[in-house]
Amino acid sequence: MGAHEGRSQRAGASRRRPQNRRVGPLPVVLTAVGLPLLGGIADELGGPGVGILFALGAVLGTGAAAALCTRAGRWWVVSAAPIVVLAGACAVEYAADPDKYQGKALGTGALRWVVGAFPVMAAAVAAALLAIGVRTVLDRRRPGPPAAPTGRSRRG
Repeated sequence: MGAHEGRSQRAGASRRRPQNRRVGPLPVVLTAVGLPLLGGIADELGGPGVGILFALGAVLGTGAAAALCTRAGRWWVVSAAPIVVLAGACAVEYAADPDKYQGKALGTGALRWVVGAFPVMAAAVAAALLAIGVRTVLDRRRPGPPAAPTGRSRRG
């Protein structure tokens, strides 16, 4: 028997537990972007300006995306949440009344959108971090398969 035949893992392979990949990237992106847009559209249909429905859509969409994504995707969900919220708020506001935001009024409107969307951005990031924290704790409590012996000691 050769020195490498007793190994159960190939060289360079990780010994971590395999991650259960729940969904692909498309449902995560659609959740993170779609819910805020739907909430913003519903707000605009109910009256001028994005409001509570947009905020709920943004927070729930970001939290759900963070719960659905892979471990590698967690960073992207958390870092993209403020950008998605701001872009969604701007898109909905501008699309609802493009004639209102011409020339200098566009700059004023954009400043108003940033200020109005800031609390929603913070809440969306907090929801993503909370979802990731809960998922991490639950993943650690879940018993994984026992690690297969590698045939090597820790010393080499």
